[in-house]
Amino acid sequence: MAPDREAAEGPETEPGTTRRVQRTGGSSLAVTLPKSWTQAMRVKVGTPLRFSDLGGGRLEISLAATDAGARGNPRPLGIDATDLPPHLISRLLVGSYVVGQNRVRITARGGLTGTQRQEIRSLAGRMLGMSIVAETPEWVEVQNFVDPTRYPLSQILAQMVRLLGAEVHACRQLLSTRDPAAVAEIPGQEEEIDRLYLLMVRQLLIASDDFRVAREIGVESHHYQIGYRVVVKMLEEVGDLLAWIGPELQASLGRLQDLPRGLLEELDGEFQTVEARLGATMEAFTRFSVTQANATLNAIEEDLTGGPDRLRSIVHRIRDGPSAGSVQRVGSGLHQALQILAVVNEITINRAVEPETVARSEGQVVLDTNRKA
Repeated sequence: MAPDREAAEGPETEPGTTRRVQRTGGSSLAVTLPKSWTQAMRVKVGTPLRFSDLGGGRLEISLAATDAGARGNPRPLGIDATDLPPHLISRLLVGSYVVGQNRVRITARGGLTGTQRQEIRSLAGRMLGMSIVAETPEWVEVQNFVDPTRYPLSQILAQMVRLLGAEVHACRQLLSTRDPAAVAEIPGQEEEIDRLYLLMVRQLLIASDDFRVAREIGVESHHYQIGYRVVVKMLEEVGDLLAWIGPELQASLGRLQDLPRGLLEELDGEFQTVEARLGATMEAFTRFSVTQANATLNAIEEDLTGGPDRLRSIVHRIRDGPSAGSVQRVGSGLHQALQILAVVNEITINRAVEPETVARSEGQVVLDTNRKA
């Protein structure tokens, strides 16, 4: 490609204008670059450009020298923590992590306070691949060592789903055994779910800019990247709900033990429904089964339609007010989880009509297939 000589001689041509490919020499093909872009990027004869295949027929052009410099010895992102309100340092560090910043230096006029340093250390200890690599009285430098291509996204997602299933199972075990220790591992499982969620978001945001990463983790399509981002957030929300429901059950266990076993079995049935819908939802998503996603979505809609009446029936038979309130809160949380899973099934169905899917199937909507999403 060459800077646009035609644009230089005639009216300005915007980058979105359609250009025709021309033949140069015996077999080479070329297209001119828009003048506005070459001027803005200071492209001259001999300037090295980098071409990235983004999939779906898209090609990205960037300055190779700039890319190489950024990858070779990137400058740390600077965060000025002077007078920052509580928790904002942690949230900025989480943001830097998920968008792919590898080095972050936190400074403050007069030096960082002990509270600020503890906030940084606490967060670094909870994030996969984040470590404090240097520290002075004036600043702390954090580095993220996560290789975004090391694990396929589907593998991390499967582990997240296993942890969600373990949370549901722990709640059911508490109801059946009346043993408070049954939910002891839920807080740790929820922390792991959060770590995996942030790791997957990091992978997806890096993949949106780097097709090599996208190919390595199995999400070449931009549409799929967006869909995955929503799915992992929905699952993280389910984890948050279960992490709240477990302790709620544990705190109410003394009162719930006095309830008739039949009522507890009915409440357990609500957990069984969430457990079954979670499994069917994620099987449809990973198998890319549109028909299974549709069937699961229909089942969830039936669950949600009859859910309020079932929950009222349980609550109205509980004479103890605090116990009734606890069961009402738990049931409402489970119904919220079902609403979230409905969104995941909708995304699976949407993928059947996304441009990349239709293109691969020669313009036909694929109703069901066993290939991976």
